Amino acid sequence: MRNETARSDMRGDSDLAKWWMAIAGIALLGAGLLGFIDNPIVGRSTNALFATDNIHNIVHILTGAIALYIAFGLNGDARANGTIGFGVLYAVVFLALLVSPTLFGLFTVPVNAGDHVLHAALAVVSLAVGYMARDRETGRATA
Repeated sequence: MRNETARSDMRGDSDLAKWWMAIAGIALLGAGLLGFIDNPIVGRSTNALFATDNIHNIVHILTGAIALYIAFGLNGDARANGTIGFGVLYAVVFLALLVSPTLFGLFTVPVNAGDHVLHAALAVVSLAVGYMARDRETGRATA
């Protein structure tokens, strides 16, 4: 009975990584697609909650696809490590955009505070969930 509970707990963190990456992927895909339509949430408008341009929207679509691949195309340690890698990617994005809000001229619309908060949150939560899942997957091998 104890091993069954331990396996359930270990599977839970891997499932948490799966669902976190699925939610992040769907949200990023949605933001990327929504950015191509004039709206107050995501786009070129100075009043938009998240300032983006076409290149930024494409980056959201690509990273959303990566997140969905991590969620549904990887398992176990690979999913945990993919989630950590995704967190590292967004930490680098966060830091690069703090230094240059136009990503060194790649974006025509500079990112705003909402973008910074979102990028930091994606990094921190992905790193935390990935490390929790990896610890559990590693623990499973020795249990």
